[in-house]
Amino acid sequence: MKVKVVLFDCDGVLIFGNPWLQLHKAMRVSPKQDREWFSKYYEGKITYEQWNQKIEEHYRKQKLDRKTFENVLSLQNFTINEEAKELIIYIKNKNIPIAIISSGIDYYVSRVAQYFGIEDWYANAFFDFDSSDYFTKIRYIDSDPDAKVLAINEICEKFNILPQESIFIGDSGNDIKAFEYTKRGILYKTRHPKNIEYTWAAYDAELLKASWKKLRIYKM
Repeated sequence: MKVKVVLFDCDGVLIFGNPWLQLHKAMRVSPKQDREWFSKYYEGKITYEQWNQKIEEHYRKQKLDRKTFENVLSLQNFTINEEAKELIIYIKNKNIPIAIISSGIDYYVSRVAQYFGIEDWYANAFFDFDSSDYFTKIRYIDSDPDAKVLAINEICEKFNILPQESIFIGDSGNDIKAFEYTKRGILYKTRHPKNIEYTWAAYDAELLKASWKKLRIYKM
């Protein structure tokens, strides 16, 4: 089946430096606390809403302000993936539409899209601030994996294509549903191990099984 659109995950694929972890670090979320919240959600001990309520409460307690938020998530604080840049140029030369589908925050996803010259982009998290520019709330479209499927549907409707006519390039567990839905998931891992530290590039059997192809796997 002909490829009619290419969909890119953002963190760990287009950029390195995991914005969520950088924001957590700035807000004094310890690695231990971050792992605990993450594990409880993925083990089914808390809901997605409860996980994010914990993050919201912590950010409010630490008095996250808009200036800090924008400084931490400035594109200059992250590394652009040069491999992805080359691939995007190649795809554009083939006149195939491109979109970014991310679980990340709209503030930086929009800037990544602008950098790569990609018109269509989808983020899952939106930060609200009050009239004094202090953080109040995080709005989400849906839980991470489900939000990506919703975005795939939206982009497919725009181009009047089937999900199986798209390719989704991702690198982590929260891309599994996107892989399964399109049936054309490409598992990406940077060949530059120094850039892996802040990505979500943890592979397991389920992720490997869901992938259709594997791109530039770096063997440690």
